[in-house]
Amino acid sequence: MIESSPLTVNLVRADIAEEEYESLISGLKDMEYTRNRSYGFSLESVEESLLSGHLVITTPTNIQEFDEETQTVVKKQIDRTELIPFRIDLANDFLEVFSNQDDVSKIKTRLGEASNWDIGLTEYPLDLSALYEGLIVQDNELSIKSMKINNFSPSSDVTGSYHLKMFEGNKAKELLSEYGDNVSYLGAEFDNGTERITVGFFRSGSIRLYTNSEKDDQLLTTIKTAINETEVMPSA
Repeated sequence: MIESSPLTVNLVRADIAEEEYESLISGLKDMEYTRNRSYGFSLESVEESLLSGHLVITTPTNIQEFDEETQTVVKKQIDRTELIPFRIDLANDFLEVFSNQDDVSKIKTRLGEASNWDIGLTEYPLDLSALYEGLIVQDNELSIKSMKINNFSPSSDVTGSYHLKMFEGNKAKELLSEYGDNVSYLGAEFDNGTERITVGFFRSGSIRLYTNSEKDDQLLTTIKTAINETEVMPSA
């Protein structure tokens, strides 16, 4: 695992055949980071169906600093290096980007370049209502703690976006059933037997693990299994 919780992971559906995977690995090694190119990959682990590493990007940036000799403020250019951690999980057909959502497009572009555009990487929104049904099968101790609903109508003459704090399980199921695609955020707690882990699910495809846990991979596998089994996100 290249990132430890608390963390944010953005899930992207990956359509990568076995021969394309081998070609991608070769392309990533050929596109190793160099200062001259200003971007490239640093691989952490390469396994039969799991690959992890970082996209490294260096950007020249102008800053101001104080020159003691001249007693003036001068401009100076420095290189800022950005590390974007990612993982490709072939067993579950996902690209996982452990960063903010703006970095997803950067990873997709450079992975496409490394593979000669032979792989398919597609972002899909998460159907949070369907995802809840899949998750409750994986963990029957799951409890909903909060929910954000767009176009929420508590009465016929009032409509708006509401972030609701929870409430009983049956009420959560009722709201998920009633508002479906208008649910943009779901806050939940998982029980792994030794601790309760708080997780936030965003319709955009981002998942936030708020709790520091030693079982991040186990929980992410549970989530990815639920997404695949309920077809929340179209298969590759």
